[in-house]
Amino acid sequence: MSDKLRKKLFYAATLANFIMITIYEFLTPNMSDDVIYADAVAEAGNFFDLFAQEYEHYMFHTGRNVAHIILRIFLYIGNKGVFNIAAGIVFTLLSLCIYNCVDNKKNYDLRIYIGILILMWLFDPAISNNVLWETGACNYLFTATIMFLYLTLFRSAYLKDRATTPLFAIGMFLLGLLAGWCNENSSGGVIFFVLLLLFLKWYREKSFKGFKAWMISGLLGNIIGFMIMILSPGNSARAAAADEAHTGLLAMAARFLRVTLTLKDNYLVLMLVFIVLFIAIAYRAGKSGITEGAGPMLLFGLAFLVTSYALIAVPDSQLRTYYCASLFLMTGIVNGFGWVVNKGFKEDVVQIMATSLITVFSVLFLFTYIEEGANLARIKREFDEREAYYKEMVARDEMVIEAPMLRPDWESRYSMAYESDICEDKFNWLNVSYAQHYGLWYIIGVDRESWTGY
Repeated sequence: MSDKLRKKLFYAATLANFIMITIYEFLTPNMSDDVIYADAVAEAGNFFDLFAQEYEHYMFHTGRNVAHIILRIFLYIGNKGVFNIAAGIVFTLLSLCIYNCVDNKKNYDLRIYIGILILMWLFDPAISNNVLWETGACNYLFTATIMFLYLTLFRSAYLKDRATTPLFAIGMFLLGLLAGWCNENSSGGVIFFVLLLLFLKWYREKSFKGFKAWMISGLLGNIIGFMIMILSPGNSARAAAADEAHTGLLAMAARFLRVTLTLKDNYLVLMLVFIVLFIAIAYRAGKSGITEGAGPMLLFGLAFLVTSYALIAVPDSQLRTYYCASLFLMTGIVNGFGWVVNKGFKEDVVQIMATSLITVFSVLFLFTYIEEGANLARIKREFDEREAYYKEMVARDEMVIEAPMLRPDWESRYSMAYESDICEDKFNWLNVSYAQHYGLWYIIGVDRESWTGY
């Protein structure tokens, strides 16, 4: 394939990725925390009041201010279409950041990039929470992109041994500050990755003379942002309110088991692929070449483990908190894949298998995308019908109403609508939140099949 054709196909794949994720964003309604934060943002008298609200959030809830100010800004704009397009751009940018973290690739390497997209679309077990749900996307997709943008720039400058300029050092500090102020375990993983790179540089040179000012400013920004986040008074309040069955060392063992089982249940396939690629590189590269061949994938693999097991520090965690850790693992995998297909194994059979694997998964993804997209459209229609019904009941001064729950046939891994649906209990926090948002007293969920209201 000529470089010109490969370039065109690469750009086409990038554009297709943007269009496809943006369509899914438009098919995802606001739900759960979206309406809660929207009501809070509606109380802001002007744009700058959002920062006053975020300060209060810092003092009484959590220190993840970068994520939440992004969310507040989108909700303040009040047009979800703006968020949908922005999320599509950010998801695409994240895929390109991962692509740029792959060392052994050709110019406009289509196999590598499509491999990244397959991993991001098919092997993220919480994509409905991390990417498509507005609150979740601001907390995880947007912050992960900030962190990967920082790591991509840091690692690229590190490998090129870039000289320091005042502007670049300041830029790395500011971007490092944001990257350290995103999510507790993910930002901690970023700091670990940077420290590991600096340690390797010292180990090779046995001196600190090779350290550049931008390296130190970037790390300093990371640490400052991370400390601001974890020192939030709201974090202390939440930790004090957490309920655990065990204490002391037994609690730590229980948390370790929880993280381990989460990795087994949700990321085992990716971990096994990582291991297979590492073994292949070890056999072909030998002792002398293992560092060069498997070094990058091992760095990202370690970052995956550290970012995941950092969640031992908290009593409980949800699957979406593993998002950045999973991206580290995916980046390690594509690094290994890149070495195997572009450097280590030139045999035709390996090239045929690699290209066939990417092609087969691409076909599977297209079928999945169409099928799940239809489910998202159905769910969106149900949400829109129900929202119109809420507004109609308010106009009629009906304050206690029954409303249909979602049909169970359309549940999709690309939508958290069923996790965020109303239920029969009018006092359930989701029912209460939706009722308050639409100006109702109570909403009682009923079976959709027996519903005849519309």
